[in-house]
Amino acid sequence: MASTFYSGVQGQIQDEFGISNTVATLGVGLYNLGCVFGALFGGPLSELYGRRPVYIISSTFFVVFSLGSTLSPNIPTLLICRGLMGLLGSPVFSIYGGSVADLFTPTERGPVVALSTLVLQGAPTIGPVPSSFLGPVFPWRWLLSLITIWGSVLAIAMVLFVPETEPKAIQRKVVKSEGPIAASEDVNILAVWRNSLLRPITLLRHEPIMIWTTLYHSFVYGLLFILLEAYPHIFDTHYSMPREQTGLVFISPFIGNMLGILMYFGYDKPRYEARQRMVEVESCGKSEIEPEARLPGVLLASLLTPIGLFWFTLSADPDVHYFFPILSGVPIGMGMTLLQLSLFNYYIDLYPTMSASAIAANSAVRCVVAAVLPSVGLPLYSSLGIRNANMLLTGISCMGFPTGVILYVYGRRLRIASKWAKQTIDVASHPQKSMEAAAPLLTQSTQNHYGGTSSSE
Repeated sequence: MASTFYSGVQGQIQDEFGISNTVATLGVGLYNLGCVFGALFGGPLSELYGRRPVYIISSTFFVVFSLGSTLSPNIPTLLICRGLMGLLGSPVFSIYGGSVADLFTPTERGPVVALSTLVLQGAPTIGPVPSSFLGPVFPWRWLLSLITIWGSVLAIAMVLFVPETEPKAIQRKVVKSEGPIAASEDVNILAVWRNSLLRPITLLRHEPIMIWTTLYHSFVYGLLFILLEAYPHIFDTHYSMPREQTGLVFISPFIGNMLGILMYFGYDKPRYEARQRMVEVESCGKSEIEPEARLPGVLLASLLTPIGLFWFTLSADPDVHYFFPILSGVPIGMGMTLLQLSLFNYYIDLYPTMSASAIAANSAVRCVVAAVLPSVGLPLYSSLGIRNANMLLTGISCMGFPTGVILYVYGRRLRIASKWAKQTIDVASHPQKSMEAAAPLLTQSTQNHYGGTSSSE
């Protein structure tokens, strides 16, 4: 929420420091730019030192620089503190999934994953609403102090109530209490950093599936940050609505975010489970289905987003009541959360041993896009006009559906050409695998699924 909460008080900041809208939007862009690097560091830090220290240190630094931005005497100080808030506060974003896997089995994760997705996507969506609502009443420093207070409460809760859950960190503590740690620690540290930082880049360079899905997901995620500037411009131009009121428009895509979660668990997940049961019956007990079974959710999301944008394009007109363009945010918000849930589950099935790196690569690119687009929104609409700019965004959003169709139809061929993607095994041509499929309890060794180490949903 801290990334977009700022936009609700952006007008006050412009007036106090006498700066342009472009400079003021850097408060959002620099925060997202810091998240690019902070999220990449979170994974290796948690693997080396455990999740609890990362949670505590990250939340503490977030509070410190949040307080710095609240008390900033000038715009450079404010922007620097915003960037450091993103850099030092974002490592928690890359390890929350690991904490969920540590604490819950695959069958227990559903509601937790839904809540996490709603927070990660819904919090930035709803962020402008409280600050815009309270902006006419309270000064911007008071409002930013609410983020500091909330961050302080969470930091205290981290210290008091969050235990260590990372299995390797717990094991190291046990070993340390019993005797000296092996001398190969330096090699392990280098390997952890190399794998954590280079694997995401390697996937983006060599995997066409990663490239296209990440680019489209980044665009859909970045739409939120374009709308941060587009909504005030459009509703002020057509309906003379002040910026403080336009922030309330984001209630519409937030409702869409919640409906997207309900759609995933009410339609897409049951459809996937039914397909999985059918595959098990047809293959005499084969427990896994192809990753492409996750793509119908992506296809549906890639239809909802352009529908919402096309709706917004046609309804954003002075002769049309403002309720109709506001309502267009619902399908846009639905597409955002449904795409993220379906796509991340697709990555987990597609890259079983590198899913964390795939999600890290996706998240890093999304943050880069989110850092740039807030400063692009207003110039885009000013130069092209409202109708043409909306049509451009609608056209770009339409690229997701044919890309999803190609992956759904030719995904197996693309996986064969990949070094890291999961390969489909022909049970009939592998007697041992056939025996495992027919009598899995006879051939599989006992596995401990405590902590949710399995990557299947």
